[in-house]
Amino acid sequence: MKTQEIKDERIVLGENDPPPDLSREDAAFERERPRLVREHLGKIAVIHLDEVVGTFATLAEAQQEAYRQFGSNARLIFRPITESDEEEYVSNVDINHPSVQRIGLSP
Repeated sequence: MKTQEIKDERIVLGENDPPPDLSREDAAFERERPRLVREHLGKIAVIHLDEVVGTFATLAEAQQEAYRQFGSNARLIFRPITESDEEEYVSNVDINHPSVQRIGLSP
């Protein structure tokens, strides 16, 4: 099985692009979550590719240091350190937007 190479560049999405594949970053965060929760609960984790590279008290501090270290065009993910992830909740959805697919309705 061939591993897909991930470019170390900022994620930029177009209007109708699918969500990016963040499985590598998610795996890195989950691998470190027990330690992060124990030592840095409530802070912001900076993830660069397969590694949690730092924790910071605020998002502004995290961004400033990450951009200084890796540049503003690097692939960086900023995640709050919590014991578990909250379920995603979407309060307003435009059902006429092209990205919304209707299921089970006849045309």
